[in-house]
Amino acid sequence: MHRDSVVITRNQIGQWAAFIGGGALLAGFVGLLWQGGLTPIIVALLACGIGGLVLWALLSPQEFIGFITGRQARYSTMAVFATLLLIGIVSLTYIVLQRAVLTLDMTEGRRFSISAETQAVLRRVTRPIRITGFYSPAALRLREVDDQFFRLYEVATNGLMTRNYIDPEQNPAMAQAFGVVEDGNVFISYLKDDGTVDFSSLMRVSRTSSQERDLTGAVARLLAAGTLKVYFDNSRGALDPFDTSQQGLSAINNGMRENGLITAGFNLLDTVNAGGGIPADAAALVLPRPTLDYTEAEIRAIDAYLQSGGSLLILADALFNQNAFLRQDGAFNQYLWDNYGLRALDAVVVETDAALSVQTPLDIISAAIFTNTDLGARLNTGETPVLFSVARALDVNDIPPSNVSNGRVIMSSEASYGETNLQALGETNTYRYDEGADLPGPLTTVAWADNSANRSRIVLIGDADFVTNGLIAVGGNGILFTDALTWLTRFGEAINFSPQAFVTGLPMIFVSVETLDFIAFVTVILVPGLVLLAGLAVWLRRQRAS
Repeated sequence: MHRDSVVITRNQIGQWAAFIGGGALLAGFVGLLWQGGLTPIIVALLACGIGGLVLWALLSPQEFIGFITGRQARYSTMAVFATLLLIGIVSLTYIVLQRAVLTLDMTEGRRFSISAETQAVLRRVTRPIRITGFYSPAALRLREVDDQFFRLYEVATNGLMTRNYIDPEQNPAMAQAFGVVEDGNVFISYLKDDGTVDFSSLMRVSRTSSQERDLTGAVARLLAAGTLKVYFDNSRGALDPFDTSQQGLSAINNGMRENGLITAGFNLLDTVNAGGGIPADAAALVLPRPTLDYTEAEIRAIDAYLQSGGSLLILADALFNQNAFLRQDGAFNQYLWDNYGLRALDAVVVETDAALSVQTPLDIISAAIFTNTDLGARLNTGETPVLFSVARALDVNDIPPSNVSNGRVIMSSEASYGETNLQALGETNTYRYDEGADLPGPLTTVAWADNSANRSRIVLIGDADFVTNGLIAVGGNGILFTDALTWLTRFGEAINFSPQAFVTGLPMIFVSVETLDFIAFVTVILVPGLVLLAGLAVWLRRQRAS
């Protein structure tokens, strides 16, 4: 059997070295830009590319010189390199544009643009801020939705806000460092000079139905971090914000600090006895259920603070001792009624509707919530009810003093009543409805007042147990405290959103980054590459035929 011999010349080897070297060199440069740095594969491609070109120059010096001087432009080598050059240019252009975070909202109502209110907040960003999201493979769809939205913030701040996504399953240590509690958690923080996350500024971004409000609110809190100070009165046996027991307030205190608020203890009694007053830098003063009522001197100090635009958060628990805090006939209770149209009643709310009580009729669940107020907007009786334990009934004057507006936030049901025999309740834990003596429901348990003349504000809550470490995580307890403090410090006024907020659903056209990369690979590299291989095959066949 006779077979034709295959003769491979130095020139052919040189051409193949040129093709392989050029392709490897191009792939190396594209990979270098794509990865943003050298990897072992990229180094190998670049070395292969340089070696191929050197081998081409050694084996086919005439063709190499002709390629450089342009004399061989009519031959196949130039065509191959022109094709490789085209692929490289298109690939690099795609990578640059993909990383440029270009956005274009072509909807008629600008549905996928951030609001003017958000832009006003972002104009205050002067330091690098990192958005860090934790998404497992099961949450990739959520990550892509979030990423499209987070890009808008990066563009609006000219790159001062950046994005970083971490898989909590692959990096559990980092997830633990951030305090990740569930898939899809998002955090924002400042960056240090070395580009790492400043954990002292770390804040979790809450997730509600308004994605823009959540993220912009977190940015505003970050910007305001360290500027708002809240004091806790720790006199007269008040609850301790640093107590880690079930009856302490350490959880809510730590949460306030994590959100950028400065908190501090403050002894009103000692300060007044020393001739001082409430600190001028107090954005709000919390009165966490002191056991004894305030003196006239303490009331004058509180009045001076309110007249200067201060705010009070009063937790008025049911107490059974003598001279109890905010007793109905006490001087401080009368001061609140005369000046703000609010007061606490000497009555404990008893809920006879079994669906609205937990262990006993004294452990009551919010039956009615006024969601048209800033304090009740995020609460509802279904998903985020508030649980009170032995709560006092409150009274709201529907005809408040001049320049004062007030109202109710939470009420009990019509089946409830206010037990006024506190002695029997405190000594024997017995209660029953006595017509004419007890108060018929519904009864107010949370109320507010706002003085437009001096800009002072008060939130009065007939319970303190709801915010203790043992109950703060129940239902909407934490939300009530947080939103009350936000309203009192006027922090919420920093972000006054118009009714339309950024949609949280998928855009009408949804394409993930992985899909875009695949499309780019097929259209930019694979298809031209196949055409190039087809051309090489035709060229080789003609070479053999000749």
